[in-house]
Amino acid sequence: MRSAYRKECWLALTAFVVAAFLTHIYPLYFWFPKLTEIEMFGFPAHYFLTLFLGWVVLMPLYALYIRVSEKIDQEIV
Repeated sequence: MRSAYRKECWLALTAFVVAAFLTHIYPLYFWFPKLTEIEMFGFPAHYFLTLFLGWVVLMPLYALYIRVSEKIDQEIV
């Protein structure tokens, strides 16, 4: 049972780190200033990249996190 709690903690920490890295991509625009000059669909690309990484990429990751977390919770119960 203790190992299940440990798995749950590591899973939550890993999910937090992945979400933090994917949603805080603003340093990329300072490291690669050309990203702010590109346009997609008439809008600056850095708006689209932030929305894309923040929503579209994270949703499947959150769904995977929920499934794995539920399996671990079933081990605990």
